[in-house]
Amino acid sequence: MRFCLMIAASLVLGSVASAAQRDQPTAIQVSPVHAAQIVRGDDGMDHVEYDLLVTSVFPEPVTLTSVTVLDPAGTQLMRIEGDALTAATQTLFSHTASVVIPASAAVAVEVDLVLPPDTAPQYLTHRIAYSLKADSALAPMITGLQVDAPDVAIDHRPAIVIKPPVKGDAWLVSSACCKPNVHRDLRIAIGGVRIETAETFAIDWARVKNNRIFDGDGSKVEQHYAFGEPVFAVADGTVVSVQDGKPETAPNAAMQPKTLDDYGGNHVIIEIAANVFALYAHLHPGSLTVKVGDVVAAGAPLARIGNTGPSLGPHLHFGIADRPDFFAGRSLPFVFDMFTTVGEVDFAVSEAARLVIAPRPRQVRLAYPLYGGVQNYP
Repeated sequence: MRFCLMIAASLVLGSVASAAQRDQPTAIQVSPVHAAQIVRGDDGMDHVEYDLLVTSVFPEPVTLTSVTVLDPAGTQLMRIEGDALTAATQTLFSHTASVVIPASAAVAVEVDLVLPPDTAPQYLTHRIAYSLKADSALAPMITGLQVDAPDVAIDHRPAIVIKPPVKGDAWLVSSACCKPNVHRDLRIAIGGVRIETAETFAIDWARVKNNRIFDGDGSKVEQHYAFGEPVFAVADGTVVSVQDGKPETAPNAAMQPKTLDDYGGNHVIIEIAANVFALYAHLHPGSLTVKVGDVVAAGAPLARIGNTGPSLGPHLHFGIADRPDFFAGRSLPFVFDMFTTVGEVDFAVSEAARLVIAPRPRQVRLAYPLYGGVQNYP
């Protein structure tokens, strides 16, 4: 009986201690931008993707030192620190990477949690450590430099299965999930009530020949191997938006958009299921073969690749979203039924005129082509 009373007392004290810890002042507040999403990568692993919004309430800089991801039982699944934390911690729109949060400012921490297939829990929690400047006058009010939060739900809905929007060999995924890059990093405030991640899983495809994506100096669109290549419907659907007539722009010098519809250049958007839209952008003017209201079958030609809008070189921008909108829609995970990954680009040592590609050939089914991969599509 005494033993049971001791256990009960211990549990009460532990609960009080936990409540007391939750009530301690902290320099930061942390919340998820939205629920985590899962995609099966062409590496055979599940990639759990989400962003943590970290807001500093201090009138002085705060430095993040580590982010630990835990399962519901408290088991550590991942720890982000050092250079990896620096790369993953960014200002919200300009993507400036730094673990130092300016006074009374906010950053996002990108999380790419890689797990064996079908092992993701229902939710995740976190232990986030930070430091204050050595002479901080406010340090006495902070009793612990750690936040045990937040919980992040994981959306377990399966990725959408589609066919590739391009065909042929040696297509380079030059922007995509799941490492930091211009697509994975994009966050846009919508309607003053939410931050949307419109391009988490969107892909930019260029084409490679002899470890290059263009002939000569690449200053003309015709020198780029992707230019003029056809793009195709990834599933049966109905065309809900088209834009044509935007002129080609010169490579290597992105044009300055003057209106909202300049951003994607010429585009096609197809509704392929309820609240599921396939978006194609930067298309060659005059090449679109569809109009709003057309019903298309998977594999039908839609247009050709161009360099319209603020694009640095001819490529196809493609993504799936829950709205027919390049900004307000949330990027949705998708997988292709079948393709071959032939290698991976090392962007750290590659140059625009010469890519360093490590050959890693493998046949892939029902997977997403990860950032930096080079694929052949049937």
